[in-house]
Amino acid sequence: MFRPIPETTLFRKVSYRLVASVLLVFALVVSVILLFSLEQKKLLLRGFTEGENIPTELVHALRQSRNDLIVETLLIFFVSSIGIAAVITFLHYDAARKTLEEVKGLARNILHSIPTGVLTINQRGIISAMNPTAEAVLNRASSELLGISYDVVFPEEDPIRRILDEALKEHRHVNQKDFLYECGDLSPRTIRVSTAELTGDDKKPAGVILQAQDVSEWLELERRVRIAEKLAALHTLSAGVAHELRNPLSAMDLNLHLLEEELKESGTVAETGARYLGVVNAECRRLSGILDNFMKFARPGSVGLHEVDVETLIDHIMTLMRFEAEERGIRLERVMDEQLLPVLGDATQISQVLINIIVNAFHAMPNGGHCQISAVQREAEGKDWVEITVKDSGVGIAKEQLNHLFEPFYTTKSSGTGLGLAIAYRIMQDHRGTIQVVSAPGAGTTVVTQFPIAISQPHKIGVGS
Repeated sequence: MFRPIPETTLFRKVSYRLVASVLLVFALVVSVILLFSLEQKKLLLRGFTEGENIPTELVHALRQSRNDLIVETLLIFFVSSIGIAAVITFLHYDAARKTLEEVKGLARNILHSIPTGVLTINQRGIISAMNPTAEAVLNRASSELLGISYDVVFPEEDPIRRILDEALKEHRHVNQKDFLYECGDLSPRTIRVSTAELTGDDKKPAGVILQAQDVSEWLELERRVRIAEKLAALHTLSAGVAHELRNPLSAMDLNLHLLEEELKESGTVAETGARYLGVVNAECRRLSGILDNFMKFARPGSVGLHEVDVETLIDHIMTLMRFEAEERGIRLERVMDEQLLPVLGDATQISQVLINIIVNAFHAMPNGGHCQISAVQREAEGKDWVEITVKDSGVGIAKEQLNHLFEPFYTTKSSGTGLGLAIAYRIMQDHRGTIQVVSAPGAGTTVVTQFPIAISQPHKIGVGS
């Protein structure tokens, strides 16, 4: 990603003052030795010529030797000074280079550590830097991108290409723009992108910085929080409404049966009147069923969780739903891993969740189709799960409807109450599992539920409202 930090050299650990002092002492020692040698020659000459006249040539030779020694000494001082200056200059340069490498290393470590993907391009459109997070978000290796023009790497239909075109050529930047991104064999993810101007040391534009982050899990968590807040607000209200309606509904149902019996005994009920009474009875039963769902949705309590054999459970559900599937012209299929571990849950409530999902799948295929129930064992977030998936070939669900599927009283069916999936979501919460829906108009719907693997001892988990 960047140039690697060079290895540490010997001179980096040596003090500037120490080097200068050593060289200066060396020059002084050499000078003293030369002067001492000169004085020694003079003394020897005096001893040999004592009492005699010294020849003129010898005096000149001695004087010339002394001058040569002085020149040599000055030359040594000069060379030593140049050497000291050169060493100090080199060490200052080395220190400056070390500081620069430390700054580069800090920048490299920051880019390597931040959880946001960063990609930079220069004014010519060449990709100049890319951190590991950007590699993960874009599902592309930096070795394949660095030094290559972005318009070669990203095709025209790629949203990253369009954003970089606008930023580099038109100087129009985006701030936290979300879009669905598909790359390679990965499933579509929601990517949040921002761009900014990259300036050089001269404060002039030098390219573009692109920041990219995978926010799919964040958005999913936000969606779950919104649903949980709505559920929490409706729990108390639903329980109160269901309780207040239960008493008058029971009285109405009882008196309606008494009226029907009395009219039958007196023989005064006409065919039309009997039909009307049948309609009222049916609607009372439907209203009673709605109130039961209210109570299931709103009532807090404790759920007894035990080991549940997934294969046996799905076989039971297949037996229950096979007749209805044949009537609707739907091919019901089961796909399972071998030797699935049991899950931790309540068999009746898990059946209710799966049956609700399968019934919705049947309604999405009015002209017949294919419904597949699969169960596999997976590991996610450091835990073992059994993943049960219901996939249909129905009409699919529009994107704007997906965000409201688990909200109470939201339904796309004319006769629905909008509580089926809301209750399923509540049951999954009680089981500490997850439920997700993936769908598109005309492409069918896939509902994925995850249940935790059972532990050794059965127990009860308290469930709040």
